[in-house]
Amino acid sequence: MWSDLDGVKENGQYFRDTFFLERIEALKGPSSVLFGRGTTGGLINVITKKPTAELVAQGELTYGSDDFKRGTLDVGGSVTEFLNVRLSALYQDADSFRDFNFTDRWGLAPAIGIALTKDTDLTLQLLHQEEESVFDYGLPMFHGRPARVSRDTFYGYPDDRLQEYDTTIATAILTHRLTPTLSVRNSLRYGDYERLYRTHLFGAVTDTGPTSTVARNQALRLSNQHNLSNQTDFTWTSSLWERQHTLLFGTEFGREEFDFLSKDSTGVTPVAILRPILTRTVGAGRANDLTGVLHIYNDVQAETQAFYVQSQLDLAPQWKTLAGFRWDRFAVDFHNRVPGGADFKQTDTMFSYRFGLVWEPQELQSYYFTYGTSFNPSAETLALNAANADLDAEKNQNFEIGAKIDFFDGRLSATGALFRLEKTNARTPDPNDATRNILAGEQRTDGFELGLAGSILPRWNISASYAYLDATTVKSNAVAGALPTEGKSPANVPRNSGVIWTSYNMTDALEVGGGVFFVGHRFTNNNHVARLPGYVRFDGLLAYHHKNFDLQLNLFNLGNERYFESGQTASALPGIPFSAQVTLRLRY
Repeated sequence: MWSDLDGVKENGQYFRDTFFLERIEALKGPSSVLFGRGTTGGLINVITKKPTAELVAQGELTYGSDDFKRGTLDVGGSVTEFLNVRLSALYQDADSFRDFNFTDRWGLAPAIGIALTKDTDLTLQLLHQEEESVFDYGLPMFHGRPARVSRDTFYGYPDDRLQEYDTTIATAILTHRLTPTLSVRNSLRYGDYERLYRTHLFGAVTDTGPTSTVARNQALRLSNQHNLSNQTDFTWTSSLWERQHTLLFGTEFGREEFDFLSKDSTGVTPVAILRPILTRTVGAGRANDLTGVLHIYNDVQAETQAFYVQSQLDLAPQWKTLAGFRWDRFAVDFHNRVPGGADFKQTDTMFSYRFGLVWEPQELQSYYFTYGTSFNPSAETLALNAANADLDAEKNQNFEIGAKIDFFDGRLSATGALFRLEKTNARTPDPNDATRNILAGEQRTDGFELGLAGSILPRWNISASYAYLDATTVKSNAVAGALPTEGKSPANVPRNSGVIWTSYNMTDALEVGGGVFFVGHRFTNNNHVARLPGYVRFDGLLAYHHKNFDLQLNLFNLGNERYFESGQTASALPGIPFSAQVTLRLRY
Protein backbone atom coordinates (compact mmCIF):
# COMPACT_ATOMS: atom_id res chain seq x y z
CA MET A 1 0.00 0.00 0.00
CA TRP A 2 1.49 3.33 -1.00
CA SER A 3 1.14 6.39 1.16
CA ASP A 4 2.15 9.03 -1.39
CA LEU A 5 0.97 9.66 -4.94
CA ASP A 6 3.36 11.73 -7.08
CA GLY A 7 4.99 13.08 -3.92
CA VAL A 8 1.73 14.12 -2.20
CA LYS A 9 0.27 12.29 0.81
CA GLU A 10 -2.63 10.03 -0.18
CA ASN A 11 -4.33 8.07 2.62
CA GLY A 12 -7.78 7.15 1.29
CA GLN A 13 -9.24 3.68 1.90
CA TYR A 14 -9.19 1.72 -1.37
CA PHE A 15 -7.19 -1.05 -3.06
CA ARG A 16 -4.17 0.52 -4.73
CA ASP A 17 -4.06 -1.04 -8.17
CA THR A 18 -0.98 -0.50 -10.33
CA PHE A 19 -2.60 -0.12 -13.76
CA PHE A 20 -1.96 3.65 -13.94
CA LEU A 21 1.56 3.66 -12.44
CA GLU A 22 4.85 4.41 -14.18
CA ARG A 23 7.12 3.31 -11.34
CA ILE A 24 7.25 2.69 -7.59
CA GLU A 25 9.73 4.33 -5.21
CA ALA A 26 10.51 2.84 -1.79
CA LEU A 27 11.88 5.41 0.67
CA LYS A 28 13.34 3.83 3.79
CA GLY A 29 13.66 5.37 7.23
CA PRO A 30 11.88 8.40 8.72
CA SER A 31 10.52 10.69 6.00
CA SER A 32 8.50 13.30 7.90
CA VAL A 33 10.92 15.94 6.60
CA LEU A 34 9.56 15.18 3.11
CA PHE A 35 5.96 14.12 3.66
CA GLY A 36 4.85 15.10 7.16
CA ARG A 37 3.21 13.00 9.84
CA GLY A 38 3.85 9.28 10.11
CA THR A 39 6.36 7.74 7.67
CA THR A 40 8.51 6.49 10.56
CA GLY A 41 9.82 3.29 8.98
CA GLY A 42 9.59 4.58 5.42
CA LEU A 43 6.96 4.95 2.73
CA ILE A 44 6.02 4.00 -0.80
CA ASN A 45 5.78 6.87 -3.28
CA VAL A 46 4.33 6.03 -6.69
CA ILE A 47 4.74 7.95 -9.92
CA THR A 48 1.74 7.92 -12.24
CA LYS A 49 1.72 7.69 -16.01
CA LYS A 50 1.89 11.17 -17.56
CA PRO A 51 0.96 12.40 -21.05
CA THR A 52 3.90 12.44 -23.46
CA ALA A 53 4.41 13.48 -27.07
CA GLU A 54 5.74 9.99 -27.81
CA LEU A 55 3.13 7.51 -29.03
CA VAL A 56 2.12 4.94 -26.40
CA ALA A 57 -0.04 1.95 -27.35
CA GLN A 58 0.09 -1.21 -25.27
CA GLY A 59 -2.20 -3.62 -23.50
CA GLU A 60 -2.15 -6.75 -21.35
CA LEU A 61 -4.45 -9.74 -21.03
CA THR A 62 -3.99 -12.20 -18.16
CA TYR A 63 -5.75 -15.44 -17.34
CA GLY A 64 -4.90 -17.67 -14.42
CA SER A 65 -5.87 -20.06 -11.66
CA ASP A 66 -9.15 -19.53 -9.82
CA ASP A 67 -10.62 -18.03 -12.99
CA PHE A 68 -8.41 -14.94 -12.72
CA LYS A 69 -9.11 -12.57 -15.64
CA ARG A 70 -7.48 -9.16 -16.03
CA GLY A 71 -7.01 -6.67 -18.84
CA THR A 72 -5.20 -3.33 -18.94
CA LEU A 73 -4.79 -0.68 -21.63
CA ASP A 74 -2.31 2.19 -21.92
CA VAL A 75 -2.60 4.53 -24.91
CA GLY A 76 -1.56 8.10 -25.57
CA GLY A 77 0.48 10.54 -27.54
CA SER A 78 0.47 13.98 -29.11
CA VAL A 79 -2.78 15.50 -30.40
CA THR A 80 -1.26 18.86 -31.36
CA GLU A 81 2.04 20.58 -30.74
CA PHE A 82 0.68 21.85 -27.43
CA LEU A 83 -1.58 18.99 -26.31
CA ASN A 84 -0.68 15.46 -25.19
CA VAL A 85 -3.10 12.85 -23.86
CA ARG A 86 -2.94 9.47 -22.14
CA LEU A 87 -5.48 6.92 -20.99
CA SER A 88 -4.95 3.94 -18.70
CA ALA A 89 -7.77 1.44 -18.17
CA LEU A 90 -8.33 -1.70 -16.10
CA TYR A 91 -10.84 -4.50 -15.79
CA GLN A 92 -10.39 -7.46 -13.43
CA ASP A 93 -12.74 -10.33 -12.62
CA ALA A 94 -11.35 -13.05 -10.38
CA ASP A 95 -12.41 -15.75 -8.00
CA SER A 96 -10.06 -16.88 -5.22
CA PHE A 97 -8.56 -19.98 -3.63
CA ARG A 98 -10.51 -18.85 -0.57
CA ASP A 99 -14.11 -20.12 -0.52
CA PHE A 100 -16.78 -17.51 -1.29
CA ASN A 101 -14.16 -14.87 -2.20
CA PHE A 102 -13.99 -12.84 -5.39
CA THR A 103 -12.79 -9.49 -6.77
CA ASP A 104 -14.47 -7.43 -9.50
CA ARG A 105 -12.60 -4.19 -10.22
CA TRP A 106 -12.46 -1.62 -12.98
CA GLY A 107 -10.71 1.70 -13.36
CA LEU A 108 -10.01 4.59 -15.72
CA ALA A 109 -7.16 7.09 -15.49
CA PRO A 110 -7.24 9.77 -18.23
CA ALA A 111 -4.58 12.49 -18.31
CA ILE A 112 -4.08 15.64 -20.39
CA GLY A 113 -0.86 17.64 -20.77
CA ILE A 114 -1.10 21.22 -22.05
CA ALA A 115 1.86 23.44 -22.96
CA LEU A 116 0.39 26.83 -22.00
CA THR A 117 3.60 28.66 -22.94
CA LYS A 118 7.16 27.60 -23.69
CA ASP A 119 7.87 27.78 -19.94
CA THR A 120 4.52 26.71 -18.49
CA ASP A 121 2.92 23.26 -18.50
CA LEU A 122 -0.37 22.05 -17.06
CA THR A 123 -1.15 18.39 -16.39
CA LEU A 124 -4.69 17.29 -15.53
CA GLN A 125 -5.24 13.76 -14.21
CA LEU A 126 -8.25 11.78 -13.06
CA LEU A 127 -8.46 8.36 -11.43
CA HIS A 128 -11.78 6.60 -11.00
CA GLN A 129 -11.83 3.07 -9.63
CA GLU A 130 -14.65 0.85 -8.37
CA GLU A 131 -14.53 -2.57 -6.77
CA GLU A 132 -16.73 -5.30 -5.35
CA SER A 133 -15.00 -7.92 -3.21
CA VAL A 134 -15.18 -9.75 0.12
CA PHE A 135 -14.01 -8.60 3.55
CA ASP A 136 -12.02 -11.63 4.72
CA TYR A 137 -9.73 -12.02 7.73
CA GLY A 138 -8.84 -15.62 6.86
CA LEU A 139 -8.49 -18.35 9.50
CA PRO A 140 -8.94 -18.04 13.27
CA MET A 141 -6.00 -18.43 15.64
CA PHE A 142 -6.23 -21.58 17.78
CA HIS A 143 -3.74 -22.49 20.51
CA GLY A 144 -1.55 -19.59 19.43
CA ARG A 145 -1.32 -20.72 15.79
CA PRO A 146 -3.52 -20.49 12.69
CA ALA A 147 -6.19 -23.20 12.84
CA ARG A 148 -5.04 -26.42 11.13
CA VAL A 149 -7.74 -26.47 8.50
CA SER A 150 -7.70 -26.15 4.74
CA ARG A 151 -6.54 -22.68 3.69
CA ASP A 152 -9.69 -22.19 1.63
CA THR A 153 -11.96 -22.51 4.72
CA PHE A 154 -14.39 -19.61 5.11
CA TYR A 155 -15.95 -18.75 8.47
CA GLY A 156 -18.40 -16.00 7.57
CA TYR A 157 -21.97 -15.98 6.32
CA PRO A 158 -21.80 -16.51 2.52
CA ASP A 159 -24.97 -14.55 1.70
CA ASP A 160 -23.88 -11.61 3.87
CA ARG A 161 -20.69 -10.86 1.93
CA LEU A 162 -20.34 -7.18 1.07
CA GLN A 163 -17.46 -4.86 0.23
CA GLU A 164 -17.72 -1.99 -2.23
CA TYR A 165 -15.16 0.71 -3.02
CA ASP A 166 -15.79 3.89 -5.02
CA THR A 167 -12.74 6.12 -5.47
CA THR A 168 -12.20 9.32 -7.46
CA ILE A 169 -8.98 11.37 -7.39
CA ALA A 170 -8.51 14.53 -9.48
CA THR A 171 -5.11 16.24 -9.77
CA ALA A 172 -3.89 19.43 -11.46
CA ILE A 173 -0.12 20.00 -11.70
CA LEU A 174 1.18 23.36 -12.93
CA THR A 175 4.91 23.81 -13.59
CA HIS A 176 6.60 27.06 -14.61
CA ARG A 177 10.22 27.91 -15.32
CA LEU A 178 10.73 31.37 -13.82
CA THR A 179 14.39 31.56 -14.86
CA PRO A 180 16.91 29.08 -16.25
CA THR A 181 17.77 28.14 -12.63
CA LEU A 182 14.45 28.63 -10.81
CA SER A 183 11.21 26.70 -11.34
CA VAL A 184 7.93 26.29 -9.47
CA ARG A 185 5.58 23.31 -9.31
CA ASN A 186 2.08 23.42 -7.82
CA SER A 187 0.02 20.27 -7.25
CA LEU A 188 -3.67 20.59 -6.38
CA ARG A 189 -5.56 17.39 -5.56
CA TYR A 190 -9.04 16.36 -4.48
CA GLY A 191 -9.87 12.81 -3.44
CA ASP A 192 -13.25 11.23 -2.72
CA TYR A 193 -13.22 7.76 -1.13
CA GLU A 194 -16.21 5.64 -0.15
CA ARG A 195 -16.11 2.14 1.29
CA LEU A 196 -19.18 0.12 2.32
CA TYR A 197 -18.51 -3.31 3.79
CA ARG A 198 -19.77 -5.97 6.15
CA THR A 199 -17.18 -7.38 8.56
CA HIS A 200 -16.77 -10.96 9.69
CA LEU A 201 -14.43 -10.75 12.70
CA PHE A 202 -13.30 -13.45 15.09
CA GLY A 203 -13.84 -13.24 18.85
CA ALA A 204 -13.09 -15.47 21.82
CA VAL A 205 -12.34 -19.18 21.41
CA THR A 206 -14.21 -21.77 23.48
CA ASP A 207 -11.66 -24.57 23.77
CA THR A 208 -13.36 -27.97 23.98
CA GLY A 209 -10.83 -29.91 21.94
CA PRO A 210 -12.03 -31.13 18.52
CA THR A 211 -15.40 -29.39 19.00
CA SER A 212 -13.91 -25.99 19.86
CA THR A 213 -15.76 -22.94 18.56
CA VAL A 214 -14.87 -19.33 17.85
CA ALA A 215 -17.19 -16.39 18.41
CA ARG A 216 -17.92 -14.12 15.47
CA ASN A 217 -18.89 -10.50 15.06
CA GLN A 218 -20.67 -9.04 12.07
CA ALA A 219 -21.12 -5.34 11.42
CA LEU A 220 -22.12 -3.09 8.53
CA ARG A 221 -19.61 -0.27 8.12
CA LEU A 222 -19.30 2.83 5.97
CA SER A 223 -16.31 5.12 5.62
CA ASN A 224 -16.52 8.36 3.67
CA GLN A 225 -13.41 10.47 3.18
CA HIS A 226 -12.82 13.72 1.31
CA ASN A 227 -9.27 15.07 0.95
CA LEU A 228 -8.18 18.42 -0.47
CA SER A 229 -4.49 19.29 -0.65
CA ASN A 230 -2.22 21.83 -2.30
CA GLN A 231 1.56 21.56 -2.48
CA THR A 232 3.85 24.24 -3.93
CA ASP A 233 7.56 23.60 -4.56
CA PHE A 234 10.27 26.01 -5.71
CA THR A 235 13.48 24.45 -7.04
CA TRP A 236 16.63 26.52 -7.48
CA THR A 237 19.87 25.22 -8.95
CA SER A 238 23.13 27.17 -8.84
CA SER A 239 26.90 26.86 -8.67
CA LEU A 240 27.55 27.91 -5.09
CA TRP A 241 31.29 28.41 -4.54
CA GLU A 242 31.73 26.74 -7.94
CA ARG A 243 29.94 23.66 -6.63
CA GLN A 244 26.57 22.31 -7.79
CA HIS A 245 23.80 23.27 -5.36
CA THR A 246 20.09 22.40 -5.49
CA LEU A 247 17.67 24.08 -3.10
CA LEU A 248 14.01 23.11 -2.74
CA PHE A 249 11.56 25.01 -0.57
CA GLY A 250 7.82 24.72 -0.44
CA THR A 251 4.51 24.72 1.39
CA GLU A 252 1.70 22.23 1.86
CA PHE A 253 -1.91 22.80 2.89
CA GLY A 254 -4.51 20.09 3.31
CA ARG A 255 -7.93 19.31 4.71
CA GLU A 256 -9.33 15.85 5.41
CA GLU A 257 -12.95 15.05 6.26
CA PHE A 258 -13.67 11.53 7.46
CA ASP A 259 -16.93 9.89 8.55
CA PHE A 260 -17.00 6.35 9.92
CA LEU A 261 -20.21 4.51 10.84
CA SER A 262 -20.69 0.96 12.13
CA LYS A 263 -23.82 -0.99 13.07
CA ASP A 264 -23.64 -4.45 14.65
CA SER A 265 -25.73 -7.36 13.45
CA THR A 266 -27.55 -9.40 16.08
CA GLY A 267 -28.01 -13.14 16.34
CA VAL A 268 -24.44 -13.89 15.27
CA THR A 269 -23.51 -17.35 16.56
CA PRO A 270 -20.17 -19.11 17.20
CA VAL A 271 -18.91 -21.59 14.63
CA ALA A 272 -16.81 -24.75 14.90
CA ILE A 273 -13.12 -24.11 14.24
CA LEU A 274 -12.02 -27.46 12.81
CA ARG A 275 -15.20 -28.42 10.93
CA PRO A 276 -17.26 -25.26 10.43
CA ILE A 277 -20.84 -25.75 9.26
CA LEU A 278 -21.92 -22.45 7.75
CA THR A 279 -25.31 -20.80 7.88
CA ARG A 280 -25.97 -18.81 4.70
CA THR A 281 -27.02 -15.63 6.52
CA VAL A 282 -27.45 -14.13 9.96
CA GLY A 283 -31.06 -13.62 8.96
CA ALA A 284 -33.36 -11.03 10.51
CA GLY A 285 -30.59 -9.74 12.76
CA ARG A 286 -28.36 -8.71 9.85
CA ALA A 287 -27.51 -5.01 9.71
CA ASN A 288 -28.73 -3.84 6.30
CA ASP A 289 -28.63 -0.07 6.77
CA LEU A 290 -26.97 2.51 8.98
CA THR A 291 -30.07 3.85 10.69
CA GLY A 292 -31.13 3.25 14.27
CA VAL A 293 -28.61 2.33 16.96
CA LEU A 294 -25.01 2.66 15.75
CA HIS A 295 -22.05 1.13 17.51
CA ILE A 296 -19.66 3.73 16.03
CA TYR A 297 -20.31 7.11 14.43
CA ASN A 298 -17.20 9.27 14.12
CA ASP A 299 -17.09 12.61 12.32
CA VAL A 300 -13.55 13.98 11.92
CA GLN A 301 -11.97 17.04 10.31
CA ALA A 302 -8.21 17.48 10.05
CA GLU A 303 -6.08 20.31 8.67
CA THR A 304 -2.39 20.35 7.74
CA GLN A 305 -0.12 23.32 7.17
CA ALA A 306 3.57 22.80 6.45
CA PHE A 307 6.72 24.58 5.30
CA TYR A 308 9.92 22.80 4.28
CA VAL A 309 13.42 23.37 2.89
CA GLN A 310 15.77 20.80 1.31
CA SER A 311 19.36 21.43 0.21
CA GLN A 312 21.81 19.28 -1.76
CA LEU A 313 25.35 20.62 -2.09
CA ASP A 314 28.51 19.24 -3.72
CA LEU A 315 31.14 20.14 -1.11
CA ALA A 316 34.06 18.73 -3.10
CA PRO A 317 34.55 16.37 -6.05
CA GLN A 318 34.08 13.36 -3.73
CA TRP A 319 31.71 14.78 -1.10
CA LYS A 320 28.01 15.69 -1.13
CA THR A 321 25.65 16.79 1.62
CA LEU A 322 21.89 16.62 1.93
CA ALA A 323 20.09 18.60 4.62
CA GLY A 324 16.54 19.68 5.28
CA PHE A 325 13.86 20.56 7.77
CA ARG A 326 10.08 20.73 7.80
CA TRP A 327 7.60 22.45 10.10
CA ASP A 328 4.14 20.88 10.42
CA ARG A 329 0.93 21.95 12.07
CA PHE A 330 -1.66 19.17 12.28
CA ALA A 331 -5.03 19.99 13.85
CA VAL A 332 -7.84 17.48 14.37
CA ASP A 333 -11.46 18.03 15.41
CA PHE A 334 -12.97 14.66 16.43
CA HIS A 335 -16.70 14.19 17.09
CA ASN A 336 -18.19 10.98 18.49
CA ARG A 337 -21.82 11.19 17.29
CA VAL A 338 -23.00 8.14 19.24
CA PRO A 339 -25.35 9.30 22.05
CA GLY A 340 -23.21 10.07 25.09
CA GLY A 341 -20.03 10.15 23.00
CA ALA A 342 -17.29 12.68 23.69
CA ASP A 343 -15.65 15.20 21.37
CA PHE A 344 -11.90 15.91 21.28
CA LYS A 345 -9.58 18.43 19.69
CA GLN A 346 -5.84 18.22 19.23
CA THR A 347 -3.21 20.40 17.56
CA ASP A 348 0.39 19.31 17.08
CA THR A 349 3.24 21.46 15.79
CA MET A 350 6.47 19.65 15.00
CA PHE A 351 9.85 20.17 13.35
CA SER A 352 11.42 17.31 11.39
CA TYR A 353 15.06 17.18 10.32
CA ARG A 354 17.30 15.24 7.98
CA PHE A 355 21.03 15.32 7.31
CA GLY A 356 23.13 13.17 5.02
CA LEU A 357 26.75 12.97 3.92
CA VAL A 358 27.95 11.02 0.85
CA TRP A 359 31.55 10.12 0.00
CA GLU A 360 32.36 8.89 -3.53
CA PRO A 361 36.07 7.95 -3.58
CA GLN A 362 35.68 6.36 -7.02
CA GLU A 363 33.11 6.44 -9.77
CA LEU A 364 31.80 2.96 -8.85
CA GLN A 365 31.79 3.40 -5.06
CA SER A 366 29.77 5.52 -2.64
CA TYR A 367 29.41 5.55 1.15
CA TYR A 368 26.93 7.52 3.19
CA PHE A 369 25.66 8.50 6.62
CA THR A 370 22.14 9.82 7.28
CA TYR A 371 20.19 11.03 10.29
CA GLY A 372 16.48 11.73 10.17
CA THR A 373 13.50 12.34 12.44
CA SER A 374 9.76 11.80 12.19
CA PHE A 375 6.66 12.19 14.34
CA ASN A 376 3.42 10.30 14.97
CA PRO A 377 0.56 12.40 16.40
CA SER A 378 -2.13 10.66 18.43
CA ALA A 379 -4.66 11.48 15.69
CA GLU A 380 -2.43 10.25 12.86
CA THR A 381 -5.17 7.85 11.68
CA LEU A 382 -7.95 10.43 12.28
CA ALA A 383 -9.04 8.90 15.60
CA LEU A 384 -8.91 10.31 19.14
CA ASN A 385 -10.06 9.19 22.57
CA ALA A 386 -9.76 10.22 26.20
CA ALA A 387 -6.55 8.22 26.65
CA ASN A 388 -4.51 10.06 24.03
CA ALA A 389 -6.24 13.36 23.18
CA ASP A 390 -3.96 15.40 25.47
CA LEU A 391 -0.69 13.78 24.40
CA ASP A 392 2.03 15.33 22.27
CA ALA A 393 3.23 13.48 19.19
CA GLU A 394 5.56 10.51 19.43
CA LYS A 395 9.09 11.28 18.20
CA ASN A 396 11.38 9.01 16.21
CA GLN A 397 14.96 9.19 15.00
CA ASN A 398 17.04 7.05 12.65
CA PHE A 399 20.81 6.65 12.28
CA GLU A 400 22.08 4.88 9.17
CA ILE A 401 25.36 4.16 7.41
CA GLY A 402 25.59 2.39 4.09
CA ALA A 403 27.48 1.74 0.90
CA LYS A 404 26.98 1.00 -2.79
CA ILE A 405 29.66 -0.66 -4.91
CA ASP A 406 29.36 -1.45 -8.62
CA PHE A 407 31.11 -4.35 -10.34
CA PHE A 408 31.69 -5.43 -13.95
CA ASP A 409 31.78 -1.83 -15.25
CA GLY A 410 28.57 -0.98 -13.43
CA ARG A 411 26.51 -3.98 -14.59
CA LEU A 412 26.13 -5.34 -11.03
CA SER A 413 25.48 -3.25 -7.91
CA ALA A 414 25.87 -4.35 -4.29
CA THR A 415 24.37 -2.32 -1.44
CA GLY A 416 24.47 -2.54 2.32
CA ALA A 417 23.09 -0.52 5.21
CA LEU A 418 23.31 -0.63 9.00
CA PHE A 419 20.73 1.33 10.99
CA ARG A 420 19.11 2.07 14.33
CA LEU A 421 15.52 3.38 14.54
CA GLU A 422 14.35 4.72 17.91
CA LYS A 423 10.99 5.87 19.23
CA THR A 424 11.92 7.82 22.32
CA ASN A 425 8.52 8.71 23.79
CA ALA A 426 6.08 5.96 22.80
CA ARG A 427 2.52 6.00 24.13
CA THR A 428 2.04 3.63 27.07
CA PRO A 429 -0.66 3.26 29.77
CA ASP A 430 -0.41 5.55 32.79
CA PRO A 431 0.32 3.30 35.81
CA ASN A 432 -1.61 5.74 38.02
CA ASP A 433 -4.68 6.07 35.76
CA ALA A 434 -5.80 3.15 33.58
CA THR A 435 -7.93 5.48 31.41
CA ARG A 436 -4.94 7.56 30.26
CA ASN A 437 -1.75 7.12 28.28
CA ILE A 438 1.58 8.81 28.88
CA LEU A 439 4.64 9.32 26.69
CA ALA A 440 7.02 7.16 28.70
CA GLY A 441 7.57 4.18 26.41
CA GLU A 442 10.55 3.39 24.24
CA GLN A 443 10.97 1.24 21.14
CA ARG A 444 14.11 0.38 19.21
CA THR A 445 14.94 -1.44 15.98
CA ASP A 446 18.52 -2.35 15.10
CA GLY A 447 19.09 -3.92 11.73
CA PHE A 448 20.96 -4.22 8.49
CA GLU A 449 20.08 -4.75 4.83
CA LEU A 450 22.00 -6.26 1.94
CA GLY A 451 21.15 -6.02 -1.73
CA LEU A 452 22.42 -7.19 -5.11
CA ALA A 453 21.02 -6.15 -8.49
CA GLY A 454 22.18 -6.28 -12.08
CA SER A 455 23.82 -8.65 -14.55
CA ILE A 456 26.35 -11.28 -13.55
CA LEU A 457 26.79 -12.23 -17.22
CA PRO A 458 25.40 -10.47 -20.30
CA ARG A 459 22.32 -12.74 -20.32
CA TRP A 460 22.07 -13.48 -16.60
CA ASN A 461 20.22 -11.04 -14.34
CA ILE A 462 19.81 -11.19 -10.58
CA SER A 463 18.03 -9.23 -7.87
CA ALA A 464 18.46 -10.19 -4.22
CA SER A 465 17.88 -8.59 -0.85
CA TYR A 466 18.06 -9.59 2.80
CA ALA A 467 16.91 -7.74 5.91
CA TYR A 468 17.66 -8.45 9.56
CA LEU A 469 15.49 -6.61 12.12
CA ASP A 470 16.02 -6.76 15.87
CA ALA A 471 12.93 -4.85 17.04
CA THR A 472 12.25 -4.47 20.75
CA THR A 473 9.77 -2.70 23.00
CA VAL A 474 12.42 -1.40 25.39
CA LYS A 475 10.09 0.28 27.87
CA SER A 476 6.30 -0.02 28.22
CA ASN A 477 3.60 -0.27 30.86
CA ALA A 478 1.27 -2.05 28.43
CA VAL A 479 -0.17 -5.42 29.41
CA ALA A 480 -2.07 -7.61 26.94
CA GLY A 481 -3.86 -10.71 28.17
CA ALA A 482 -2.17 -10.34 31.59
CA LEU A 483 1.25 -10.48 29.86
CA PRO A 484 3.62 -7.49 29.64
CA THR A 485 4.84 -6.30 26.24
CA GLU A 486 8.10 -4.82 27.52
CA GLY A 487 11.13 -6.67 26.22
CA LYS A 488 9.21 -8.24 23.32
CA SER A 489 9.25 -7.48 19.61
CA PRO A 490 6.30 -5.61 18.05
CA ALA A 491 3.67 -7.56 16.14
CA ASN A 492 4.27 -8.70 12.56
CA VAL A 493 8.01 -7.94 12.48
CA PRO A 494 10.05 -10.94 11.24
CA ARG A 495 13.69 -11.01 12.31
CA ASN A 496 14.82 -12.41 8.95
CA SER A 497 13.36 -11.88 5.49
CA GLY A 498 14.61 -11.75 1.94
CA VAL A 499 14.18 -12.57 -1.71
CA ILE A 500 16.40 -13.87 -4.50
CA TRP A 501 15.20 -13.59 -8.09
CA THR A 502 17.21 -14.53 -11.14
CA SER A 503 16.48 -14.83 -14.85
CA TYR A 504 18.44 -15.99 -17.87
CA ASN A 505 17.87 -15.08 -21.52
CA MET A 506 18.52 -18.37 -23.28
CA THR A 507 18.10 -16.60 -26.64
CA ASP A 508 17.16 -13.08 -27.68
CA ALA A 509 13.52 -14.15 -27.36
CA LEU A 510 13.35 -16.83 -24.66
CA GLU A 511 13.69 -16.03 -20.94
CA VAL A 512 13.49 -18.34 -17.93
CA GLY A 513 13.53 -17.24 -14.32
CA GLY A 514 12.79 -18.16 -10.77
CA GLY A 515 12.97 -16.89 -7.26
CA VAL A 516 12.76 -17.73 -3.60
CA PHE A 517 11.00 -15.63 -0.97
CA PHE A 518 11.65 -16.28 2.71
CA VAL A 519 10.18 -14.76 5.87
CA GLY A 520 10.99 -15.77 9.43
CA HIS A 521 8.38 -16.41 12.10
CA ARG A 522 6.32 -13.43 13.32
CA PHE A 523 4.23 -12.81 16.39
CA THR A 524 0.78 -11.44 15.60
CA ASN A 525 0.39 -9.49 18.83
CA ASN A 526 2.66 -7.57 21.16
CA ASN A 527 2.48 -10.07 24.04
CA HIS A 528 3.66 -12.99 21.86
CA VAL A 529 0.81 -15.41 22.60
CA ALA A 530 0.10 -15.98 18.89
CA ARG A 531 2.53 -16.38 16.04
CA LEU A 532 2.83 -17.20 12.35
CA PRO A 533 5.41 -19.76 11.21
CA GLY A 534 8.21 -18.76 8.89
CA TYR A 535 8.10 -19.92 5.29
CA VAL A 536 10.03 -20.31 2.05
CA ARG A 537 8.17 -19.89 -1.25
CA PHE A 538 9.43 -20.60 -4.76
CA ASP A 539 8.12 -18.89 -7.91
CA GLY A 540 8.98 -19.39 -11.57
CA LEU A 541 8.77 -17.59 -14.92
CA LEU A 542 8.93 -18.50 -18.60
CA ALA A 543 8.65 -15.75 -21.22
CA TYR A 544 8.86 -15.27 -24.98
CA HIS A 545 9.74 -11.74 -26.17
CA HIS A 546 9.00 -10.25 -29.57
CA LYS A 547 9.21 -6.74 -30.95
CA ASN A 548 5.44 -6.28 -30.70
CA PHE A 549 4.42 -8.71 -27.98
CA ASP A 550 5.47 -10.73 -24.93
CA LEU A 551 3.98 -14.02 -23.83
CA GLN A 552 4.70 -14.80 -20.19
CA LEU A 553 3.90 -17.66 -17.81
CA ASN A 554 4.16 -16.99 -14.06
CA LEU A 555 4.10 -19.85 -11.57
CA PHE A 556 3.49 -19.03 -7.91
CA ASN A 557 4.31 -21.16 -4.87
CA LEU A 558 5.82 -24.05 -6.82
CA GLY A 559 6.10 -26.20 -3.70
CA ASN A 560 2.51 -25.49 -2.64
CA GLU A 561 3.85 -24.22 0.70
CA ARG A 562 1.27 -23.46 3.40
CA TYR A 563 2.13 -19.95 4.57
CA PHE A 564 0.47 -16.80 5.86
CA GLU A 565 0.71 -13.28 4.47
CA SER A 566 -0.25 -11.48 7.69
CA GLY A 567 -1.99 -11.96 11.00
CA GLN A 568 -3.69 -10.34 13.96
CA THR A 569 -4.38 -11.46 17.50
CA ALA A 570 -7.39 -13.55 16.46
CA SER A 571 -6.83 -14.27 12.76
CA ALA A 572 -4.34 -15.10 10.01
CA LEU A 573 -4.62 -14.59 6.24
CA PRO A 574 -3.31 -17.54 4.18
CA GLY A 575 -1.03 -17.04 1.19
CA ILE A 576 -1.87 -18.44 -2.24
CA PRO A 577 -1.34 -22.16 -3.01
CA PHE A 578 0.34 -23.29 -6.22
CA SER A 579 -1.16 -21.26 -9.06
CA ALA A 580 -0.36 -20.02 -12.55
CA GLN A 581 -1.05 -17.01 -14.74
CA VAL A 582 -0.48 -16.46 -18.46
CA THR A 583 -0.07 -12.89 -19.73
CA LEU A 584 -0.10 -11.63 -23.31
CA ARG A 585 1.42 -8.15 -23.57
CA LEU A 586 0.90 -6.26 -26.84
CA ARG A 587 2.58 -3.00 -27.89
CA TYR A 588 2.79 -0.85 -30.96
